[in-house]
Amino acid sequence: MEAAILDIINGILAMDTERIRESTDKMLKAYENPDSLLVLTQIIMSDRPVQERQVAAVLLKRRVKKLRHWQLVPAEHQAVIKSNMLQVLIAVKEKTVKGTVAFIIGSLVRHEEEKQNPWREEILKFIYERCSSPDPTESERGSSIFSTLMDAAPDQFSNHTDTIFPLLAGTLVTAEANGNMATPTVHNMLAGICFLLPFVSGHSNAEQIVVKAVPLILKALGAFAEKGDSNEFMGAFDIMDSMAEYVPHLLTGNVKLILEFCLTIARNKQVDAAIRVQVITFVGSLIRLKKKIIMKQKLLQPTLSVIFEVICQDVLDDDDDYFSSESLNSPSNAAAQTLDLMALHMVPDKFIPPLLELLEPALQSPEPVLRRSSFICMGVIAEGCSEAIGKKYLQVMLNIIKAGVLDSVMLVRTAAFFALGQFSEFLQPTICKFAPQILPVLFDYLSQLVMELKAGHNSNGANLDSVPAKDSIMYLDMIQIKRRSVLAKYRIGTPNPKHMDRMFYALETFCENLDEEIVPYLPTLMDRLFGVMEPQNTNRMREMGLSAIAAVSTAAKEHLMPYFPRIMTVLQGCLVKDCPKEMYSLRIQAIDTLAELCREVGKDNIIPLADDTMNFCLMMLEDGPDDPEFRRSIYNLMSSLSSVVNESMASVFPKFIDRIMESVISSEDMVPNVSDNAEDDLALEDAANIEIDLEHTDDEDDQDAYLVENDYIIEKEEAIMSLKEFATHTGAAFAPYLQSAFENVYKMIDHPQSDVRMACIDSICAFITALHKLNDAVGLKRACEIAIPKFAHIMRTDDQVGVVNHLLDVLYDVFKNVPAINSQEHAELIFACIRDIFTNEMACQFNEESGGGDDEYPEESENEEMLFENAANLFPMFGLTIQPELFSLYFGRLYHFYIQRLAKVKDFDLPEGRAFVYGALADCCRALKGCCATYFDALRPIFIAGSKDSDGKARQNSYFALGEIVFHSEEKSLQSYPTILQALSEAIVRESVPAAMDNICGAVARLIVTDLDSVPLGQVLPVWLNHLPLKEDTVENDVIQKAFRVLYLKARPSIEAHLEQILAITIESSYKKQMPDVETTQSAVALIKEISANYPELFNKVSNMNPEVFNYVQALFIYWK
Repeated sequence: MEAAILDIINGILAMDTERIRESTDKMLKAYENPDSLLVLTQIIMSDRPVQERQVAAVLLKRRVKKLRHWQLVPAEHQAVIKSNMLQVLIAVKEKTVKGTVAFIIGSLVRHEEEKQNPWREEILKFIYERCSSPDPTESERGSSIFSTLMDAAPDQFSNHTDTIFPLLAGTLVTAEANGNMATPTVHNMLAGICFLLPFVSGHSNAEQIVVKAVPLILKALGAFAEKGDSNEFMGAFDIMDSMAEYVPHLLTGNVKLILEFCLTIARNKQVDAAIRVQVITFVGSLIRLKKKIIMKQKLLQPTLSVIFEVICQDVLDDDDDYFSSESLNSPSNAAAQTLDLMALHMVPDKFIPPLLELLEPALQSPEPVLRRSSFICMGVIAEGCSEAIGKKYLQVMLNIIKAGVLDSVMLVRTAAFFALGQFSEFLQPTICKFAPQILPVLFDYLSQLVMELKAGHNSNGANLDSVPAKDSIMYLDMIQIKRRSVLAKYRIGTPNPKHMDRMFYALETFCENLDEEIVPYLPTLMDRLFGVMEPQNTNRMREMGLSAIAAVSTAAKEHLMPYFPRIMTVLQGCLVKDCPKEMYSLRIQAIDTLAELCREVGKDNIIPLADDTMNFCLMMLEDGPDDPEFRRSIYNLMSSLSSVVNESMASVFPKFIDRIMESVISSEDMVPNVSDNAEDDLALEDAANIEIDLEHTDDEDDQDAYLVENDYIIEKEEAIMSLKEFATHTGAAFAPYLQSAFENVYKMIDHPQSDVRMACIDSICAFITALHKLNDAVGLKRACEIAIPKFAHIMRTDDQVGVVNHLLDVLYDVFKNVPAINSQEHAELIFACIRDIFTNEMACQFNEESGGGDDEYPEESENEEMLFENAANLFPMFGLTIQPELFSLYFGRLYHFYIQRLAKVKDFDLPEGRAFVYGALADCCRALKGCCATYFDALRPIFIAGSKDSDGKARQNSYFALGEIVFHSEEKSLQSYPTILQALSEAIVRESVPAAMDNICGAVARLIVTDLDSVPLGQVLPVWLNHLPLKEDTVENDVIQKAFRVLYLKARPSIEAHLEQILAITIESSYKKQMPDVETTQSAVALIKEISANYPELFNKVSNMNPEVFNYVQALFIYWK
């Protein structure tokens, strides 16, 4: 029979598909013979070629993994197979065969579980004896078997942690006594224990052993680091990563010891770079998980010192490059990423001062590497500490950065530009007020660049793609350090961004957020950019110029039109069907720039180009290069056109929508993750799986099965976002595709890349909004029944705080406009998520024990604060989607969190926090509607106290809240009118902030609308009208106009003396287009019309106040007629 089985194996190994199929059928028949499994066992144990033995192992594994198949095997055969597999595990050297055999043993252990003397006990005894042997060869062999089995079937040994973990401790103690802790036995034991750590929680004895063993584990890791084999070290260090991931509470008692160990290795330049990267990265994980303990034990300052020291350890010589692509996985790069994590997770007020103590002397150092590292650090912390920097340090830091971009050393200037770009991206809108200081610096560099370019063209046709002198601004030094958010400005997978990329990055991020403030700078800026885009310049330089124009259009909008013809001339030279390979990237940027122009410069300006642009897109999608990045750019341009032509997209959707759907669901962005140690034989197992196992595959085969391929991710993300734009802009034209778009995007919502997950969230919310606008009640209900539970699951389980924050933001808009909650079950899901964010129960919040002894409110990082605030903002919008009575029950359960938050921000004197709480509670009043009366007595004194706050924004929100609680509590509030009017009267005398004064006026208007008779008009009206019209918060014109209407209809005799003032206020607000919506505008115009009819002389007097108002009133007359 052996010959027949070998023939089958050789058939499976053949390249002929038909022969593989025939061999598969033969093997299925051969299984019917009980001896077939013994033959497979003999082949595995033989000295035949490894490929044949591997296929035999796979065939045996696939047969015995099912209990019903194993039960059909005669008992004597079972004993032989178990014994032989254990012998193979001991003797075999090939990892593929050994791994498959380990899976076989794991399956057999599972099958033997119910027997009186389970085989597992025999295996464990076998392992214990060998691991405890004084013979190094035996102990290594036993530990190797242990590691392999734990990898293959950890769940089968999880109930034996109380005996397995003492084996780990014993191995470490023995190794220490022998004076060598970097042995294969120790390595194997550490590796094997990693697979058991997910199961150790709740096993108190095992947990205690792990905690006590940490010092010895660190000593062993130190020995492996000293040994210098990075692969061996990283395999052993996995135990620390596994503890952080699965049992972080076991690290608590040893945080100081672990951190000191990591910092010692991190700063040691004699240690292999890969080992240092590993421990530096772990420092970031430890800070994320144990920041409170790190602060309590005063470990922040020494950690920052070492991190900064490592960032500064790059040594510069004449030919060195600080930021070469080779440094991507360098210790300094890892240290910068860890600093980024520290900024995101530490409290800024505790984190920034000790960092500045390190940066200040470094910035004054004659050593360029120290100055450069300081700017890198400033840029890296910009995102995580944006609010704190904007409040306390921005002016000082910008002055330092401005000096840095004038530094005599090019690479220091590069880092300073990086910092400026980061500040421009993350410190909006605060940084915009510094435009007069920053833009001249950037313009000077652009001017110098243009002059050097021209000089280059005139110097005997020098090739600008060659590398200029290092003291030239055109020296293209590379920088590549951190944050995906920075790298996303450039296509991932291309060469690292260079020096000029850093300058253009700073220019783009600053300009795109200036809005109309950019207009005075446009002549100079566009002159410089047109110089950069001259055709004789390098393609890369022109590409950066086009990217900058796209950024400028975001701010300038229609103000860019004087330059539009020249821009289009430049673009037309790039938007060609066929181009040389070296122009591919330039063409893609030209497409992206045109897409941005379509979105920003005004619909009327783009309409004449729409048909030709769409035809170009269709042609290139059909005949252009088969490249994911190119398709991404075409999708981007198509979606931008949808905002211009709207429902006219209906005629072209059938021509390309299927292609976009293919990109959405494509699996090309996922590639198999094959172990470095795997051999080609693994493919044989996959082939065998397909042909032989017609049932489900093992779960373990799917673990870490895929990695992400960047270019296809970018295409997928853009395809998803394009569907979002189509749903938003094209109305009924996209209706036929909404269901398939929803279904396909939903398939991707669990994608491993967070950017794709966020794109899916955006698109699904856009689809829900589109269904609502289309009045498709059935489709909306069905979509929400799928999406709401999924969104709740994402909030609860996604470990990326950015994803959860993004979801909360997007849901805010959905709940505000769409009745998305269809059942109490869904309401409970969303409420539970908001509640659990308040109590730090979500996966992204990395909840930890503080270590005791601290009764103060825990301080928060800006990230944590944002998560709480986004959830608190979502809560009242959620209330709008359900009945007030149900929301009242939920509000009662969360009310104390808002009050606790208010007490906390008062204790820490955080004015923005106080303003936020008052505003959030005011929004809750709106959602409570009549149920607001239940909480009136509790909330009124809080808002009155807030009206005396030292912060203008906090007072503004308190005034608004007072008006809202009166308006929605109705009769319940009437008895408190005197108290509230007194508070507002005192406030109106002392208030100096225009927006706050506007909200006092809004609050008075709400009192008038709620119960006119309770307002002493003779005292209130003159003072109130004297502070109108509104100055800044013109949204309140809605309620102002409602109050005017109530006064005109119900108290006209009392207000006739004030009608002229009321009319003037209404005309001015209407003329200046300060009404918040169409309904308010119509109400104002109706009031003007009624007064003109009933009081013509008064009307003529007011309308003739100035020519502009007169012309506006005359236009109204024409409208009325």
